[in-house]
Amino acid sequence: MRFRRGLSVSELLRTKEAKSFTATWHSMALAHRLCRLPRLLPLAAAAAASKPYLPGKPSPAPPPPLSSPPPFPSLSRLFSTTPSSSGDSSMVVVGSAESFTSIMSKVEAEKLPAVFYYTAVWCGPCRAMAPVISKLSSQYPKIPIYKVDIDMDGVGSKLSDLKIFSVPTFHFYYQGRKTGEVVGANATKLESTMESLHKQL
Repeated sequence: MRFRRGLSVSELLRTKEAKSFTATWHSMALAHRLCRLPRLLPLAAAAAASKPYLPGKPSPAPPPPLSSPPPFPSLSRLFSTTPSSSGDSSMVVVGSAESFTSIMSKVEAEKLPAVFYYTAVWCGPCRAMAPVISKLSSQYPKIPIYKVDIDMDGVGSKLSDLKIFSVPTFHFYYQGRKTGEVVGANATKLESTMESLHKQL
């Protein structure tokens, strides 16, 4: 028996069997891939866990607004004739040429012990000596240290008489006259000279 397409029953059966086999093979192949999937999941999870987590780069934070620097204190505040505020410090900052002349006259007339510290704002060695001077002013509170800025108005004319040609310069007074001098940032000599003046009191 043949059909209109010219296929016999046996050929038709073979064709149906072939189609059935093909469908079965595709189903088995799909089932084979699905069976492998559970075994691949742990491997994929392990591979993902072994990779470092790289988060996206956060957007840079905007820079903080620039604040204006604090105003530099005026010379009248830096060199006012007042004791330093560091506890029992004997440091006295001379505020004017008139004050300097008055203090110098009093030290000479009353034969008082004193140290005159000649300095300048722009002087690097003077800034380097600041901790040493601060320590000495606290260590010897009975010996006043008068800090004089050589750039202060009216002081320059007196520097040549005092033979001050560089800063820092320290003049030591005892019994109304100059007994010692230290020129430059020589901390060892400054400390020994200060101790010698203290022993004379």
